[in-house]
Amino acid sequence: MDQLSSLFEKTVAAICEEIAPPRSGTATRATAFVLGQWARMPRFLAWPLRFATIAFACSSLPRGMFHRLPSARREAIIERWRKSAIGPCRDLMRFYRSLALLALHSPQEETGK
Repeated sequence: MDQLSSLFEKTVAAICEEIAPPRSGTATRATAFVLGQWARMPRFLAWPLRFATIAFACSSLPRGMFHRLPSARREAIIERWRKSAIGPCRDLMRFYRSLALLALHSPQEETGK
């Protein structure tokens, strides 16, 4: 289960990097926000989302895991899923894009660090 957790987190981070390029830590902030929102979800929603994300990560398997691909290839895969004829594929990309953009355009919370 630990490897699946790592794959899930790395995939979320790679998606956020493509949506929020890693300038000034915005991709890192978006990733933390998205993972935090996932952790707050009721488990009956969170686990299917996790499964769909892992399926997304494996969809590029002939060329490698999603998070290990070059940026241009990852961007193409995200775009293909975003325009897919399959609703759940489009919804998954809409979910991640919405949360990542919300994280970027929301005021940062003070953490006391």
